This record gives sequence, structure tokens and C-alpha cells, in this order.
Amino acid sequence: MKGQRTKAAKWFGSGASVLLTTAIVISGCSTAEKPKESASPAASTGTSASLTKDFVEISWYMPKPIDNLKDQEAVEAEANKLIKEKLNANLHFNMIDNAGWEDKIKLKSAAGEPYDLVFTSNTSNNLNANVQKGAFMPLDDLLQKYGQNILKKVDPRAWKAVTYKGKIMAIPAQTPYSPASAYVFKKDLVEKYKFDYKSVKSLSDLEPFLKTIKENEPNMIPVIATANGATSGVGLPDYTTVVGGISFSEKEGKFVKTLDIPQNYENYRIMNDFYKKGYIAKDAAIKTDYLAEAKSGKYAVLRDSGGYTEDGSKSTSTYGFPTVETFSSQPTISTASMTAAATAISATSKNPERAMMLLDYIWSDKYLLNTLAYGVEGKNYTVKSGTVKDDNPTIVAKSGAEQTWAIWHNWLGPLWDQWDSNWNSTKALEAMRKTNENGKASGLLGFVFNNEPVKTEIAQINAVNKEANPIFITGSMPDYPKYVEETKKKLVDAGIDKVMAEIQKQYDAWKAENK
Repeated sequence: MKGQRTKAAKWFGSGASVLLTTAIVISGCSTAEKPKESASPAASTGTSASLTKDFVEISWYMPKPIDNLKDQEAVEAEANKLIKEKLNANLHFNMIDNAGWEDKIKLKSAAGEPYDLVFTSNTSNNLNANVQKGAFMPLDDLLQKYGQNILKKVDPRAWKAVTYKGKIMAIPAQTPYSPASAYVFKKDLVEKYKFDYKSVKSLSDLEPFLKTIKENEPNMIPVIATANGATSGVGLPDYTTVVGGISFSEKEGKFVKTLDIPQNYENYRIMNDFYKKGYIAKDAAIKTDYLAEAKSGKYAVLRDSGGYTEDGSKSTSTYGFPTVETFSSQPTISTASMTAAATAISATSKNPERAMMLLDYIWSDKYLLNTLAYGVEGKNYTVKSGTVKDDNPTIVAKSGAEQTWAIWHNWLGPLWDQWDSNWNSTKALEAMRKTNENGKASGLLGFVFNNEPVKTEIAQINAVNKEANPIFITGSMPDYPKYVEETKKKLVDAGIDKVMAEIQKQYDAWKAENK
């Protein structure tokens, strides 16, 4: 995705998210089967004359996808032509600056103020926390009556991730649930030095190319690493993060301390070696904008831009220069990855039926979806081929300083219905969709750790991780073995053993309930 991104638009994995990063998880999920699609006439049309006879305003809250949204009024006017005709309603987005997003939406819910739709995820406006507080409305009946198009398109496995005590509490978006990571190389440098990039299967395989770049390209940094993003190859695809410093071994079916995983130790030893050899920027640990660094063009090796594409098209489009890619790894599908983007209906909504009708309309009408996402033709994008009334035209969305509107499709819901564009090609979308279909579900899918009994220890662990993460993912410690042992001790002192015991206790109970 292109444009002036804010921190909430997270498509880029750090490459280290399964190592020390803390997952915010509060209340427990239950297992859930795919909701059955109704065959009744009312459900199949998704509307009811009696319910739509009175005009209503539907509000939708989300963090700002980009900073400049000056065309919001024009985009809403275009979309509302359709929405008013079909649903006798108007939609208005309430975009909140990212710096104040969490506090403002929490206060709104706590005060019981009425609103309709809201963005939620495992990290932003946390789904689990909101469910525990009663901020969201159960959606089962609404989906059956007015959400048949949604039921047809949502991955059946995803309902487990948003079901609490038997009730569906949000609509999970179509989004990369198990994005394959890739090593990305600047194409001109690969060709110049005739490097066989497809031979790279691990971090250590990068060494010859990094050495060549270091010795021959004084204006280039061999490999990217920032405080919040490293190159591919440092992830642990066979492990799923529960909280920072504790992972679930998919192969062994047990919880382990992440720093005790041999593969993890070796990955970061290699990063430390790269740092000492000058392959990583000396100030990498204080660089906090991964995307800006990647787009600068000064790095020879990067990570993927949100998923692996065999022809390098996604990274080429995102970074702004020709790239080539080779597959690194593919993580399991987890509860967290399936709730990376979702939409909930507020418990205070005065028009939940109309809100669900609107969501179902967006999931069924490509023109409405893409208008809300890309904006207005001629103002926010141009058509390269086909027409906007076609099933799938090719368009070019404005970017950079010219971009004055954007909502990422997975924030709206149906990503796979995105028009072919410079954000994502149809080919890239199809590759992401197939990766989801072929992805292996984690043994923890549906389990969410309730951290209330150990919230003090979690806070202390967070503090350790906040300090240690940038050092680990950039390899910028002077004495690697010593730093690992010091960090382990800090985590023990913070209470990691108590947290691990609590996770095991809850997991055992969850397994017993869901045999």
C-alpha cells in the first residue's frame, strides 16, 4: 500500500514479532462453527422495508489511515448516493488521529455515547478488552438476518477468533492471516553482482551478498534493520507468540520461553555478527520508521512489504524501485493474525440493523467498497483500463503529497474485492488469498489468554521487552551471550515464570472444554 502511512496502518511485520513482542490479550474465546447462512427471503435480500423507512445516520469510527483526508466530504457524498438509495441512510466516518485514537475511543465507549461501527483488532482498540467491558454488541442474529453476503465470504476458521462464550462479537476482515515472508533484494544490485538470490534459505545465506555490497557499494547499507522492523529470516514460523517472551511450540504443543529456543538464539547471533561487520547501520536501534527507511533505496536487502510475491511486484510497488524476492517462511494462522483487522457494532448503537445492512452492502458491492477505499474517480484515482462499473478495472491511486483520501480495504472488510491497482495487483491479492487457504491453523486458534491474574507481571515484562527488542532485532549489543543472559534474568525478575504457569493453567482448562 502506498501513501503517507500512519502508525496504525500496519502491514509490515517486524520479522521479530514472535520473539519478544507482547500480544495484548485479555478475555477468553470459545470455539465456534461457521454461522449457518439463512435461506429466508428477508435474509437473502439483507433489507426490510419496515426497518429502512426512517432515514438514519450511521457513524463509523477508526484511526486515520493517512494524515491528509481532505477529500472525505466528496468521498462520503459519492458513497452516500448508493447507501441512501438502498438503505435510506448516510454514512459518516469519524477519523481520529493516531496519537489520541486509543484514549478517545475508550472514553467514548466508557461514557456510553451512542455510535454505530468501529475498527477493532488484536492491537488497536483491542477486541478482547472491549468484549470484556461490554462495549460491543453480539452479532449472531444480525448476521443471520442482514449479513448473508458477509457469511458467504468470511473464512470459516476466522469466526473462532471473534467468538466469545458462544457469541460473535466482530466481523473479521479478509486480510493476510498467514503472510509468507520473503527476502527482498534490490534488483539492480542482484544483476550487477550476478547474485543467486534464490539460493537464500536462511539469514546466514545472505553473508556473501552482504559482504560484496559492503566492499563495493560505499553508499549502500547491506541489510535493513530498525527498532521496529528487521529483515526476513529472524522469525520463528513454528512458534506462536502468547505474550512477550513466551511462545507456543506448534510441533511440541507446549509453551516455552522464547529466548530459550535454539533457533531464536542463532538468528540473533547472526544479526549481531552482521552488525559487528558493518552490514547493519550503526544507528539502526534508534530508527523507528521502517517504511521510510525501506523506501529510501539505500538498503540492498529488505524484508517483504506484507507478503511474498514470486515476481517481486508487491515490494516493487511499495518501495518504489525494482526488487526481486525469495521465500523465507510462513507462520501459522493464529487468533491474533485473524483479528488483525475487524469491525464491531457498538453496544450503544441506535441502529444496529442498518449498520449490519451497510456492512453487508460493502461486502457485496465492489463499487461501493472501492469508492470508500480509493475515493472518487478523477480526484483520488485514475482508471488505467476498464471502467469503474466493471468487475475489476485497473486503477492508479494517487500517492504521496497528492493522496488526499484512503482507507485500506481490510479496514472495511473484503480485501479480496479490491480493484487491481498500485496498492495491490489482482495477482498479488490472489497470492495472498491462496496463502490464507493453504495456511496451517495454530493449535491455539480460538484460545486467548486472560492476563488479568498476572497483569502486574505482564506490565513488568513489557518494560523489559520495550528496552530489549530494538537491540535484538538490530543485533546492536556489544556482547551477545552476555546480553541474552542479562535479558533472561530481567524477564525472570519481572515474573515470566508466574505468567507462564498461568498461561499453562488456562490452556489446560481451554483444552478440556474443547475436546
